[in-house]
Amino acid sequence: MSLLRQVQHMLEGSDRATGVNLERFVVGPARTAELVQRSGEGAATLTENGGTFLQAEPQQLRLAIYFPETVIAALEADDPRTRLNERNISPLITFVEEIAHAVHAGYLFLQGQRDFSSEDALRNLEAQAKVDTSLVLTGLAALLVGGPLPEDLRSWLDDQLFDAGHRHFPAGHLRDRYRLAEETAWDFLQLLRSNPLSRRRHLLRTFRRSSWADKQMLLLEKF
Repeated sequence: MSLLRQVQHMLEGSDRATGVNLERFVVGPARTAELVQRSGEGAATLTENGGTFLQAEPQQLRLAIYFPETVIAALEADDPRTRLNERNISPLITFVEEIAHAVHAGYLFLQGQRDFSSEDALRNLEAQAKVDTSLVLTGLAALLVGGPLPEDLRSWLDDQLFDAGHRHFPAGHLRDRYRLAEETAWDFLQLLRSNPLSRRRHLLRTFRRSSWADKQMLLLEKF
């Protein structure tokens, strides 16, 4: 099984299958350049390390996923299913986050959402991707160690994922978007980890099905 398929199965395993093979929607640099040109100002900056393109129509969600050659090469040279280290963790996070965007957008589309361009919609996608990527990272790490994660390994994964990379964006609205998404995802993960295993699946499904505003309300109610 390819890494993409495995990650997709891990993400859908906590909810339900989308019925879509995401491998069919991976595009190369030439097609990505066309999509960036159509997407307007700021798209080039956001797709330097990978990107997910979404266009919702009444009955269909158009989707394209782009992974830079450097990300693919790094994961092929150092398969994260055999080890996690400083060489492959950043490419793996990029890889998983784009897949998470696609899976979550599919769920939202099936729920009736057609807006994927508003600031609230984008914050929602980013926050959910951080949560889902954390779950995939800890899942892969647990398979590698063959049991519960040592606390130092969990902390290392958290540090890699929540690295405050948003501070480097030149545009203020992008810094705000990614900062708020990271804060929301981090707060939810603390809530998730504080609950017994029997409650976590329900909490995760509730969070995933929530809009950006509902995510904020959920966290306010729980803390």
